[in-house]
Amino acid sequence: MRNIWYLLKCPEGNETDFMDKCLKIIDSEEMEEMLCFQYQRMIRYGGTWHLEKRIALPGCIFVAAADVPRKRKQQRSSNRNDKVFVTPCEFPYLKELCDSGSLIELSKGVIKNGTTVVTSGPLKGRESLIRKIDRHKRTAEIEIPFGSGKKQITIGLEIYEKEISGV
Repeated sequence: MRNIWYLLKCPEGNETDFMDKCLKIIDSEEMEEMLCFQYQRMIRYGGTWHLEKRIALPGCIFVAAADVPRKRKQQRSSNRNDKVFVTPCEFPYLKELCDSGSLIELSKGVIKNGTTVVTSGPLKGRESLIRKIDRHKRTAEIEIPFGSGKKQITIGLEIYEKEISGV
């Protein structure tokens, strides 16, 4: 049986807590996969560069299940922020950018005569997705299909060289 993907909307910043709650609520036999996409980026502190993980789509968790996830265990809460909204969705495009799991690795590239060429990472061969590059933060804004439209998200891109040919 083919799995159906669902989008769970939750408050931003609480994605890992909601994933834990969902694992307690949803029967593990119904669920194939649960993903909260993260991306790697370089950040400098303490005088050195460090690889850091950030949430790619804040407030969004994707679940693959054979059928609509049903509540198996009752969980009571008085907090309004504990509500989870489940919406059927298409296969998440970000999964194509991940080697395994839900981590989008750091891409690396060069700029040749004003054109970005990604030499390694998930954006290699997908340069057309890039809308904006921030060389200082080592990130790129990309536009991906999301629902019925498109959405811009930030992922890691380190431009390590800029080549300008003869003027």
